[in-house]
Amino acid sequence: MKKFFVVGAALAALALPALAEVRVDDILINQVSPKAESTNIRVNLFNNGAQAARVSSVDLQVRANDGDNWQTIKTFDHKNYLKIMPHKRLALDYLPARGESVNPTILQPEFQVRAVVNGPGMVMTSAERPYTAHYGLPQMPR
Repeated sequence: MKKFFVVGAALAALALPALAEVRVDDILINQVSPKAESTNIRVNLFNNGAQAARVSSVDLQVRANDGDNWQTIKTFDHKNYLKIMPHKRLALDYLPARGESVNPTILQPEFQVRAVVNGPGMVMTSAERPYTAHYGLPQMPR
């Protein structure tokens, strides 16, 4: 009997709509020139679930190419979690200030960016995108 309840509960959970379903909609990169203060990387998140999502942090990472390790350049977090309401979006911007020390990878003409969304005790989702410099022209998501 106990097995029946466990299996039944698991099947019911699969049939219910997702309570909180966060996804990375896109990662936009706008670089006017190869300078830190001319760089903006925006991570757009969307909660497609039926309840508010609690995101503990979002790690913005870069690497020069597939053979390199990912390096975190910015962690977006909040003291008590980032909260995304159902069917709402959240945009997070990385905007280095003039003279700010930055990872030199973002100043290269080509690099890769990844956003890792962390929930309470787990990775919720992630997304990657390559970047090739076209200074002054924003890169649209692919």
